[in-house]
Amino acid sequence: MVILPRRARRLATALLAAAALSGCVGGGTAVMNKPLSPDRLVGDGPISRGGYRVAGVHGTQSSGTLVLLAFSGGGKRSAAFGYGVLKGLRDFTVTINGSPERLLDEVDMMSSVSGGSFPAAYYGLYRDKIFTDFEKDFLDKDIEAYIYGTYLLPWHFVPTMIDSDHGTNDRMAEVYDDLMFHGATYADMMRAGKPLVSINATDVDHGLAFQFTQDQFDLLCSDLMSYPLSRAVAASNGFPVVFSPITLRSYRSQCAGRVPAWIRDDEGKGDPLSRTHQLAGISRLYLDADSTKYVHLMDGGIADNLALRGMINTILVITGATDLAGRFDLARIRRIVLISSDGQSANDAASAREEHLTSLGQMFNVVSGTQIDSYNFETMLLARQQMDVLSEAVRKARCAQGPVAADGHPCNDVQGFLAHLSLAGVKDEAERKRLARIPTGLTVDAPDVALLVAAGEAQVMQSPDLAAFRDSLTRD
Repeated sequence: MVILPRRARRLATALLAAAALSGCVGGGTAVMNKPLSPDRLVGDGPISRGGYRVAGVHGTQSSGTLVLLAFSGGGKRSAAFGYGVLKGLRDFTVTINGSPERLLDEVDMMSSVSGGSFPAAYYGLYRDKIFTDFEKDFLDKDIEAYIYGTYLLPWHFVPTMIDSDHGTNDRMAEVYDDLMFHGATYADMMRAGKPLVSINATDVDHGLAFQFTQDQFDLLCSDLMSYPLSRAVAASNGFPVVFSPITLRSYRSQCAGRVPAWIRDDEGKGDPLSRTHQLAGISRLYLDADSTKYVHLMDGGIADNLALRGMINTILVITGATDLAGRFDLARIRRIVLISSDGQSANDAASAREEHLTSLGQMFNVVSGTQIDSYNFETMLLARQQMDVLSEAVRKARCAQGPVAADGHPCNDVQGFLAHLSLAGVKDEAERKRLARIPTGLTVDAPDVALLVAAGEAQVMQSPDLAAFRDSLTRD
């Protein structure tokens, strides 16, 4: 999530006043998602077949590893740190089947929220081009100037005030498209291949994390393939009040009552206290065509600022969905690593030295900072627990083949690793404090960008968990 710098908070205050006087805030957004074609509604597993979905996360890779990477929110600070993590993973070598490989090439799935969605989406679309073009296309740009222009320049501001189908974040989606994505859709992401990139926003109606994958779009009977990548990123980065929501339309009534097999399997027998049962219940909210006609999406950091809960939901589906049999081969996995790229710093509690909280900006920081601090630690604990669940599911699948798996290793030879790469992990105290002072807005000075990128690279190279993962690949 973006915690606004002082000048942006002043702007937000002025915008609220302007909106109150005008009686109109650009709350509506252009509905650009399309329904699924009837020929996609086949089989008895998921609602549809094909498309950009979790069942294709591992592709044709047979290395015996499952590598998952999550990018946190935190504006351009997290974007720069995450970009540094990608550079570090590019230079981090692991041995796969006796051959040295870049760990970056072994990543199967990425998950991102807010500022972390910029490097995730860019890499998902362009791959190694990120290392030559991302800095000039995004990190070096004054994105906040585009935000001010959206509100202060009449040729941008007036359309958002008079057209209920074109909000402020629709305008920012156009900016991101011009700067980085150039009309790309999820069909282009699909052609780029592995890793699958799950960009996450928050469904503000239901208070839930919302993943831009076909599995999630299936619940709306909608086709993700034609959806613009820039709009997904805008939704993920849509800080409340400053930006209007990105809205999706539900076409559920056109899906002939189809329900994903993993949700059907849970009906009437799910443990009420299990996370799989909870996820099934949440998913049913979208299956009610009368209750959910539209989905309004804003900053992904509202629901999960580490982008780990979307990854956890993916693990729940992988381990609990009988319809994935034959399409996601757990038995060939032997090593699992979940990497958390966390560009957030500790919350600034300067307001505790003041008697009154009077400004809107202070309120923003209190609310968003409290949310981030309250849930991030619990999310990390949950991620660790679900890694254990996934590891056990892999062991079970492998040992169903016999005491020795098809890869020649003992069936119970399964290990999971969780690597948390964060600004808090920077060892040098002076450097750590300087990094923590960098604002989380969408414009960061070039020297600070360089520091953040270098910190991300260093965290990869210094991670004991990644070193342990690498060493485990070389031991029989």
